Order: sequence, then C-alpha cells, then structure tokens
Amino acid sequence: MRGKRVITGMMAFQALLLVAQKPLYKDPKQPVEVRVKDLLGRMTPEEKFWQCFMIPGDLDQAAKGQYHHGIFGFQVSASNKGDGVAGQILQYNASEDAVALTKKINAIQKYFVEESRLRIPIIPFDKALHGLMKEGATAFPQSIGFAASFNPRLLSQVSLAIAQETKLRGIRQILTPVVNFFT
Repeated sequence: MRGKRVITGMMAFQALLLVAQKPLYKDPKQPVEVRVKDLLGRMTPEEKFWQCFMIPGDLDQAAKGQYHHGIFGFQVSASNKGDGVAGQILQYNASEDAVALTKKINAIQKYFVEESRLRIPIIPFDKALHGLMKEGATAFPQSIGFAASFNPRLLSQVSLAIAQETKLRGIRQILTPVVNFFT
C-alpha cells in the first residue's frame, strides 16, 4: 500500500515538473527546428492566420483582448488617438518624436508578450521609400533622383542613414520596395 502511494506521489511530482517546464518554443537552447515544430503544434488555425499579417495601425483604438490571438506586425503611429489598449498601457506626449514612438512600440510589444496566448512578439514596421516616414526623420530624394546621380556609394550611405533612424525608433522592418543594389 505504501509503495503505491510513493509511486503515485512520484508520478504527480513528474506531472507537476512537466507543467512547470518552459515550452520548447520558448527555450533558446533548443534547435530552431524543434522550437518551430513545438510552436506550430500549439497554435490554433486562427493564430497561424494572424501570424501572416502585418497591418497599419496600433492598439490605440483596439478593445482589450482584440488581438489575443497575436499578429505578425504593426505599422505603429506615435499619435494617441484614443483610450484603447495602448492608451491604457502608456500615456505619453503625442508629439511624433523618436522617444515617444519607441516608448509606444515597447508598450505594444509588452502587450503581445504578456497578453497574447502564446506570447509571440510583434515586428514593428514602417515605410521608408525615400526615408522613414516619421516626423523628425530625414526625407531623401526619390529613387529616380538617386538613379540620376549614378552614385551607388551615395545610395549606400543614404540607406545606412535610413536604417539608423529606423532602428533608433524601435522599428525593425521597413518597406522599401525600390531600393536595389547592383555592384
């Protein structure tokens, strides 16, 4: 009888350990293939669907729980237009400067990492056709102007400046459909 209780206790303890363990997809020591397989196995079809989307907007007008399934990316504006989730998370000066935008992106990222079911971070993105399209960022000539310069080194320097201005604001992906390099 006592042996059964010991075995039952050991099984319960092992079950608790399994529940308390971090999911494989959250363990950076695991191989990427293992992490991906584990994450995909946990995702609902709706969560997989939303991981294919990048949308303009942010959480200012979102109802709490609207993005519980997660989303791949947001094109975030720094203006506070409402009292939605982001407005509740962080109050900030609505001027469109790098500090305000970075704080807002961090607040939105925190929401997805703490509130969505699988806690998958977003990728903040924006447009940078000829410079980051944010107040205070440098606006460079359109691509046709650079093409007329016949100066690939200049275009490389401009692209680096755009990347630095983007990174300083917390944006990790930019849409620049006409930048091509030929060497």
